[in-house]
Amino acid sequence: MTEPYRPRLHFTPASGWMNDPNGLIRIDDLWHLFFQHDPDSTKHGPMHWGHAVSRDLTTWEERPVALRPDRLGTCFSGCAIRNPQGKVTLFYTAHSVTADGRDHQVQCAAHADAALERFVPHKANPILGNPGYEVFRDPKVFWHAPTERWVMMLTEGTKIGFYSSTDLETWTHRTSFGEDQGHCRDCIWECPDLLELPDGAGGSKWVLIVSVSDGGPGSGSGTQYFIGAFDGHRFFNDNPPETVLWLDNGRDFYAPQSFFDPDAAAPLAIAWASNWAYARQTPTEAFRGAMSLPRQLGLLRTEADWRLAQSVPAETIAAFDASRDRNTFRLGFNQSFRQQSDISIALFGEKEPHFRISWSGERQLTLSTRRAGFDGLPDFAHAYAVDFPWEPNRPLAVELFVDRGLVELFCAEGTISLTNLFFPENPAGPLSIEHRGWSADEATRPQPHMTQMGGQKNG
Repeated sequence: MTEPYRPRLHFTPASGWMNDPNGLIRIDDLWHLFFQHDPDSTKHGPMHWGHAVSRDLTTWEERPVALRPDRLGTCFSGCAIRNPQGKVTLFYTAHSVTADGRDHQVQCAAHADAALERFVPHKANPILGNPGYEVFRDPKVFWHAPTERWVMMLTEGTKIGFYSSTDLETWTHRTSFGEDQGHCRDCIWECPDLLELPDGAGGSKWVLIVSVSDGGPGSGSGTQYFIGAFDGHRFFNDNPPETVLWLDNGRDFYAPQSFFDPDAAAPLAIAWASNWAYARQTPTEAFRGAMSLPRQLGLLRTEADWRLAQSVPAETIAAFDASRDRNTFRLGFNQSFRQQSDISIALFGEKEPHFRISWSGERQLTLSTRRAGFDGLPDFAHAYAVDFPWEPNRPLAVELFVDRGLVELFCAEGTISLTNLFFPENPAGPLSIEHRGWSADEATRPQPHMTQMGGQKNG
């Protein structure tokens, strides 16, 4: 079966539906990616946990389904941890429907064998019952050394609950965060993650990542984050409650999760590259859903304040640079802007630009545009801008990854990223750049099918 929109260097399931990444964990040199999966349909049916492994984060081997629905319900999102004795446990939400048609969600665990090939549900499931929330899901568990406790975060509708345990079985609610904070205070908050990141000066900040069901950049679902402090019981937001920080400013970056890897130099995360506004209608055949590229996460001090910065790992960059597929390539360059200058990038042989980066005074403006495409994709088209401060005469590094219609753009030292799906008529069509009033300080090797339009040639 021909699949012109199946990426080469992003993970996709061989068949069936996929959404949130789950249970990300690194064991020795093997990265394990679990994911929300319906192996029997491309339309989001009863949720299982799919399973894939990789040694380089770009070449994935799909393994048999890890978790299947049971007497407690289907298997919604969750995480994986490894305890000090080396035992791996998966935590997930069991989802069922009550007699009157309401969602009922409880938290469960499953224990893995040494090879992570067999997963046995905990005999005392559920490990955490539902206190009365219709939305009560997506457990993320980690060890908090100062309090010598495991911490579990959970979606509690429009906020995030923090629970703690000393034995991974008995959990006590501590606090909740989210009321009057950030964006979309009336929509569902999902898939929380919490990371402690060094600040480069001997201290650290905690970053709370939360996906929201509506109101994201360009509309639809999106992912926001908060920077602050965490004492093992409560999260404290450093910024005013109305501050909104987007982890990705594109339309297709949702439910990111970091790998459980205590030895990592920097946390590594992957997200689902889609949007609930149209995810069920995307024009693929055997499968539906793709993951983003892996991203290393760190803190960057900007003129505004602390921001989360993202970068693609070196091995992933090397895989793009080595690609001989006309549909899959990387482009990078540094921009030195002058007053009223801009650069437009058009993909897939199309005339209208998909990204336009403009300079005006002390601010950068990145315009993201996408045409309507297929008739069966409601709310797919967009045209919106991302505005961010930038120092005059400071080069702006831009890096673009294109993989058969899945596009990820990074700039502003990784503090701005845009992930967008495209379904072009010709995924192998040429890339073109039109530029006005700028000079290129340095550039990566131009791709064989890249063309230049107007102004000074890049490369």
